[in-house]
Amino acid sequence: MSLFKTPRTSLAEERLEKEIHDLMHALEHLRSSASHDTRHGYERLRARAEDLLQHSRHHCHDGAHSLAQHCHQVGQCTRDCVRAHPWASLAVGVGAAALFGMLFARGRDH
Repeated sequence: MSLFKTPRTSLAEERLEKEIHDLMHALEHLRSSASHDTRHGYERLRARAEDLLQHSRHHCHDGAHSLAQHCHQVGQCTRDCVRAHPWASLAVGVGAAALFGMLFARGRDH
């Protein structure tokens, strides 16, 4: 036995070692549970992101399909109008070309 070591200090050292061991065990448990919670949260977040992506794709596909149908209908109406009124359509086209030409030429002068 050491000169400064008494049964009391030996008991205190044992208690301190046990507390350190218990603390290390608690920290290890906290780390593993935090890791599990983080992994679980990540998996939930990933699943939510995938659901939102699928919803967005579906919504985008529906919007694109609707837009394509609308553009097709506008094209058919335009074609029918041009066939019904060829001279008026030609006049509108020439007028639009003249207007764009004037605007383009005016923009280059400044």
